[in-house]
Amino acid sequence: MPAQKTKVYSIGLSKSKLNELENKLRISQFEINQVNNIKDLNADEIKDNGEILIVSGEDLNLDLFKENLKKAEDLEISAIALMPLKDMDLLISNFSRNTFDFSLPPHDVNEIFLRIVNGIGKSGRENKSLIIVGPLIINQESYEVILDGEKIDLTFKEYELLKYLASKPGRVFSRESLLHSVWEYDYYGGTRTVDVHVRRLRSKINDIRYNFIETVWNVGYRFKVNSDI
Repeated sequence: MPAQKTKVYSIGLSKSKLNELENKLRISQFEINQVNNIKDLNADEIKDNGEILIVSGEDLNLDLFKENLKKAEDLEISAIALMPLKDMDLLISNFSRNTFDFSLPPHDVNEIFLRIVNGIGKSGRENKSLIIVGPLIINQESYEVILDGEKIDLTFKEYELLKYLASKPGRVFSRESLLHSVWEYDYYGGTRTVDVHVRRLRSKINDIRYNFIETVWNVGYRFKVNSDI
């Protein structure tokens, strides 16, 4: 049975932007739900489930945009605002709360996705099934790995290796330690298998933008604490 997706609510999104986000989130652990009035939302349920709200100002109706932001603040729910303008006064007056985030025009869908991921992480919910590192999401219930909203196909041992390293970021593991912890008694060969799996894993999640797994020469490997996003 697939894991239940985390809801992302939205108000004021244009049809085109809504379609973009729906396509982006389709294979992620999030689903988007457009609402007509923020007051119809159940704030307690949103906070308990670690959900988030997108408040869009795309239509440039500043009064309505500010009103929706105020409603979100009154409900004390996490929100991402798609700013209608690059207005610093508007930013200063509305984004003192750490549960509020914003995106400036032109509201790139990849940026919005990353802000959703980060916003969920700040929502206060302890979700032990997810390991989230910037744009990388490891779902321990569904055994899925998502990078920048795209599902990454991993073998079971590649997934186990990534999960083990990512769950202890910054800690250096020797090849012998990884072989014992990840492979346990399934493999009786040498540590060369660890190098092979790390290389294959890197080819799938590391590129010019990201460097999640680092080699510590003469020691082993570690998951980078602050991966470039």
